[in-house]
Amino acid sequence: MKFIPLHTTNTAIIYKNSICSAATMLVLTFFALSVLVPLLMVSLLSPYSGIAESRILYEQPKVQFQYKSIFYGETKKEGSLITCSTFPLLNDAVVSNDDPDKCDGIKYWTEDLDYDGTIDRVHFVQQLESLDEKLLAFDVVLFFDAHLEHKCHLSPPAVLIEHIDIPYSSQLTSGVITIRADLALKQYVEFTCPFPGRYVKTKFRHLTIPSNSSNIGKFNIESLLDRLKSNPAYYQLEIQEHYFRKASPEQGLIIQFHIDILQLGARYHLSIWERLGQFWLYFASFFGISFYIMNKLKDFLFGNHIVRSWEIIPWKKLY
Repeated sequence: MKFIPLHTTNTAIIYKNSICSAATMLVLTFFALSVLVPLLMVSLLSPYSGIAESRILYEQPKVQFQYKSIFYGETKKEGSLITCSTFPLLNDAVVSNDDPDKCDGIKYWTEDLDYDGTIDRVHFVQQLESLDEKLLAFDVVLFFDAHLEHKCHLSPPAVLIEHIDIPYSSQLTSGVITIRADLALKQYVEFTCPFPGRYVKTKFRHLTIPSNSSNIGKFNIESLLDRLKSNPAYYQLEIQEHYFRKASPEQGLIIQFHIDILQLGARYHLSIWERLGQFWLYFASFFGISFYIMNKLKDFLFGNHIVRSWEIIPWKKLY
């Protein structure tokens, strides 16, 4: 005769003891260790596990020209400074009878290369009459507004200041100077955006110069740079290439900037909720392993009667 098993039932062994006993304290200790060990592991490995207080997010800023600009040109004539700007009082203060106004105006236009509604490239042109002396160097200040909106609305100052020295062989009185550059973000500290429980946002000191300002000191390049660099972050130009082409005096002098607006990496300070979300992922993985090991260790101690407790024997085992 052969017996064929048709049904089996697993029975669980239950241990019990009084609340104030060594066995109870041991169980509570194992449970605490199953929680504390993962916490310790995550805190020790956090510099290498990706849990950080900041994150780099890439975004293409939305730019808008304020139609304000300043051009300072230095020529071989000692003490001569060519000034072209959109600030009438600045022009009147520096233009004299010996140095007549050489400015012909400015041009500005934009391009949306991928037709997504965001400006991808801007063009700025400063036009001057033909100069009496060769141009040695010049400074350009362009006033823009540029916004970041990925996490919150941020507007670092976008006053683009650039100094260009012209090589000796390329110095000219008339012609075309072409400069290609990328818009870049100079950032000293992480941006902070508001989140539930803490309504703090990074603030900036914007360079505001009224169009009718008569304070000439406000238009000084060094003064503008000092005010610009006192911010947590600001935009600047990264020159990629420049060309100098001489032309006939009838054409005048044209200085043109072609600026690409690319995606920029900005560092953001993570909120406590974002860091908790990262922490929970690592904690859960370590907790599963720790809880399994502690449970096995606890079963071994009780099953081998290393730790004494009352055993509840199932009724089926008695018969």
